[in-house]
Order: sequence, then C-alpha cells, then structure tokens
Amino acid sequence: MTPSALDSSSFEALHMELREALEAKHGPLLGGRALVTSMGHNTSAGLRQAQKRGQVPVALFNLPNRRGYFALTSDVAAWLARARLTGAPASKKGQPIETS
Repeated sequence: MTPSALDSSSFEALHMELREALEAKHGPLLGGRALVTSMGHNTSAGLRQAQKRGQVPVALFNLPNRRGYFALTSDVAAWLARARLTGAPASKKGQPIETS
C-alpha cells in the first residue's frame, strides 16, 4: 500500500469513527457547549474570537431563530481526524518533544 493510500484509509477510518461517536452523542449538528468543546475551546467567547479572526477551520453558520454558531458534525469530525493525523505529538509535562 502506498503512503498516500495508507494516509487516506487512516483518515477515512478515523473520520468515520469520530463522526459516528459525535453523531451518536450530539446528532448531525453541533452547537453550544458541544461545539465549543469539540473545537478545543474552553469558552464560547474563545470560539467567537477565533471565528472573528478567521482561525476556525470548519464552516460555522447561524440558524434562523437560534442563537450562536453551529457546524455540521461531519465537518468537525473531518477536521479532528485531519488534525490528529497531521499534528505534532503532545509532550508530557516537563518533557521535550523528540524530533527526528
């Protein structure tokens, strides 16, 4: 299997797993606290600031007669899977990250 095919299959598997877990818990649409925490923010104000700065990597939108931002669960799951597969490993507190 080529590296790109492996990456693609890894992405698809992780995306599907994350999407199914998020949809089982929250449904096809994320909003409110579920959206804030899924996007890695501590507060809705933090997410709002990131959105104003153009630093939110998924499409956020408003719904008629509803307050706040919303995102499709599938979009958030895809972003999380991509971030997991391409991100740098987290170090344990006090230990440097080893690079090759």
